[in-house]
Amino acid sequence: LMKLTRHTTPLVADVVIDDMVREAFRPFDLDPDIPTEFFPFQKPSDIPDSFTIGVIVGGSGTGKSTLLNEFGQYLSPAWASNLPIVSHFDTVEDARECLHAVGLNSIPIWRLPYYALSNGQKFRADLARSLYDGSVIDEYTSVVDRSVAISASKSLRNHLDRSGVRNIVISTCHRDVLDWLQPDWVIDTDSGEYMLDYTVSRPKWWMEYLKEDKSVGRILLTR
Repeated sequence: LMKLTRHTTPLVADVVIDDMVREAFRPFDLDPDIPTEFFPFQKPSDIPDSFTIGVIVGGSGTGKSTLLNEFGQYLSPAWASNLPIVSHFDTVEDARECLHAVGLNSIPIWRLPYYALSNGQKFRADLARSLYDGSVIDEYTSVVDRSVAISASKSLRNHLDRSGVRNIVISTCHRDVLDWLQPDWVIDTDSGEYMLDYTVSRPKWWMEYLKEDKSVGRILLTR
């Protein structure tokens, strides 16, 4: 583990302090005219030039998104309201590979427009269109349940290992995806530390336990 360093110039929000703010602050021992300063972490200088996945993990408000911007600009995919999601890829082969890569395997869903998808399906569709060299992905798995998050993470890592896509950086507040993503490095904005060559033995997915008769009627995740 190595320690992160913070920028020496703080981020300060430019706001107007009106009567509402002063009245809200009145019961507390706080001066609303003193700005709130935040010193974000700097990108470590020894991050490898080439890697598969890097992860920035930490709680809300710890500077994940600000740090992510040092790796690149997040580009939210644009979706045409009258086109099926499968029509937004360059080729049929690309569509099949990327949609399978994020676990969006229900073929009838491919002909639906983006607005008709559930939140979990939208997350996977957006992820499918973000699988290119140098992509940055913010708020990874924030809007989906944990089974979708783990399944998508497992599929994503397998796809990247096969395709050779490089230098994808994601930020997330969920630590449970780390074991499935198997990132090459992890920056932890909660502890102010980062780790190169992050390695753990990937847990078994619950279907593997069902096949081995080690779990009946319940989901079991273990190392």
